[in-house]
Amino acid sequence: MGATTLHPWPVTSHAMPNPIPHLVVRPHDPARLRVVWVALTVIWVASLVAAWRLGAGEAAPQLEAVTVQLAKAEADFETASTELATSKDRLAILERSDQMSRTASESLQQTLREREEEIVALRTDLAFYQRLVGGRAPRQGLAVQSFALKPIGKSGAYAFRATLTQNLKKAAISAGTVELSVAGVAGKRLATLGWKDLAQDAGQQPLAFSFKYFEQLEGSLMLPEGFTPNRVQLVVKSRSGEQARQSFAWDDAIASGENDDVWQ
Repeated sequence: MGATTLHPWPVTSHAMPNPIPHLVVRPHDPARLRVVWVALTVIWVASLVAAWRLGAGEAAPQLEAVTVQLAKAEADFETASTELATSKDRLAILERSDQMSRTASESLQQTLREREEEIVALRTDLAFYQRLVGGRAPRQGLAVQSFALKPIGKSGAYAFRATLTQNLKKAAISAGTVELSVAGVAGKRLATLGWKDLAQDAGQQPLAFSFKYFEQLEGSLMLPEGFTPNRVQLVVKSRSGEQARQSFAWDDAIASGENDDVWQ
């Protein structure tokens, strides 16, 4: 048998096992644990109180300043609200006053216009009656004082009123007939319609008059379709041989007929 060689086990620092830790066994004490938690809670509460007192001490001046500013803002708000309410009341009063002034002004203007129209009508009547009774105006023989037209619905017919006057022969009766004709355009050509063309009744007699100072002749006429009138002409012939001729623009005669007083 061969010899067996034994090698020694190398000795290193790790060759020795770790020391076994010592375990200390203490008994469980719940009362002590509660004391610890109570102590920690007291410390935490004390720190909060200290922090609040420190913060309150530093914020007290700022809080007081804010309170003063808030009180001033409330007072300013109350003042502004009062002034606004007063301004609204004044504005409402001024608006009512302005409206009343405008209404009064419009009413006054309307009244003035009506008075002006009355004055014009009275002046016309005054001139008319002055011619009848002599007055300062020169005496005038047979004449057509006025002529007015008024449409009768949309039938193409028109009512008319002609006023004849004379003051040359006092208390003398003037009698005769009136020839009425209308000049205009028919089919792009000038045309004149006589009384036979204008009368609604083919057998209607010519207009006749008989008066001392004045007379108003009333009647109606019908325009044919497609005829555009321009002027109305009246020729007044008395039995004594006196004659008067007067023409009126169609539009002027219509404007005169718009005055309701003419047809009363």
